[in-house]
Amino acid sequence: MKEAEFRSIMNEYDEIRSKNDRIHEKRESLIFEKLPEYKDLNDRAASVSAGFAKKAILGDETALDELDKELAAIAEKKRDLLKSGGFPDDYLSPVYTCPDCRDTGYIKGNKCHCLKQKIINSLYLQSHLTDSLENENFGKSDLSLFSDKVRDDMEKVYNEAKEFCDCFGNTYRNLLFLGNVGSGKTFLTNCIAKALLDKGLGVVYFSSVRLFSMISDNVFRQDDQEEKNSFFDNIYESDLLIIDDLGTESVNSFVVNQLFNILNERHIRRKPTLISSNLSLKDIKDLYSERSLSRIIGNYELYYFRGDDLRLVRKG
Repeated sequence: MKEAEFRSIMNEYDEIRSKNDRIHEKRESLIFEKLPEYKDLNDRAASVSAGFAKKAILGDETALDELDKELAAIAEKKRDLLKSGGFPDDYLSPVYTCPDCRDTGYIKGNKCHCLKQKIINSLYLQSHLTDSLENENFGKSDLSLFSDKVRDDMEKVYNEAKEFCDCFGNTYRNLLFLGNVGSGKTFLTNCIAKALLDKGLGVVYFSSVRLFSMISDNVFRQDDQEEKNSFFDNIYESDLLIIDDLGTESVNSFVVNQLFNILNERHIRRKPTLISSNLSLKDIKDLYSERSLSRIIGNYELYYFRGDDLRLVRKG
């Protein structure tokens, strides 16, 4: 995750703390209005603390113990007063959305579970896959949808995909999924995306059509250089880049050059890429040139998806 995106998440914590402070202030104002005695006890606690602190400074060794007893007695009276007024005894305790980290995002220098979840949620949004992954993940996979003649082969592919996720980051691997429309390529691609996103890794997904359309928009844009740089940083630096349905875009020299640049740049940076396509290797060679094909074949593990259109099987 980039610094600007992480900073945005931490700004959310500032807003959460401010919101909860306002809630606490409103509660306090209400109690002071309904139960004036409560404010008197608050003032009493402040006065006692100042008095015993002075004694401690002057060398009274019993001052702190006496202060603790006095404050405990005042706290008990405050709780009783709240209950008598029909309020919970913790009504004026600090308000936290996450009590574990007290809305700081950290516990003893380590990321709190709430911060980890915010990071994952942000990565989901960046991946453009939020809706798809609810139903397309390893937990929803069903190998029985494949016909008997291809089920064993597809089970091996799924196991390789799970291993790819389990070992992600330990080894540099790229995947190429080839097969007919509806053979399960996109589903397994989304399974991999969710598994990695749930680990807090950055996954960027583009259909081939959308990817090259956005590349064109950003290459020729002059109005916002920072946004342009951010876009290409995501393409080149994401933990995993997914290019789905390669070959469905209109292929021209610009697209061919951009594809090679992406694959080459990510290979140099040792950033894994997953490509799916309905094309054969020969079609890829004919459309994208020998240079692009060599880059794919030389650095990618190739998996074929065979069998019937699973969309028709599900409907049946």
